[in-house]
Amino acid sequence: MDQPKATRTVVVTNPAGIHLRAALMIFKLVQEFSVEIELVVDQQRAKASDMLQVVALGASRGKEVTLEAAGPEAEAAVEALAALFAAGFHEEDS
Repeated sequence: MDQPKATRTVVVTNPAGIHLRAALMIFKLVQEFSVEIELVVDQQRAKASDMLQVVALGASRGKEVTLEAAGPEAEAAVEALAALFAAGFHEEDS
């Protein structure tokens, strides 16, 4: 049986882009769901559960990031991550 899947494209809105603190927020959020998520930037992929891979994407402000999730809670996880990106990772100047 195939896992439910969800995909969404978001834009990095915070001034510092996806740095270590933002990657930690992504990591913690993903842990709340029964799902596997990859972030895709310019054909480069990173597992959301691997903070160093996420930081290595080098996603700066204005960059599009595709969220690809698979698992029982794929849609909910993508929705929560999209909200985190929209909130600029709760940074002051977003």
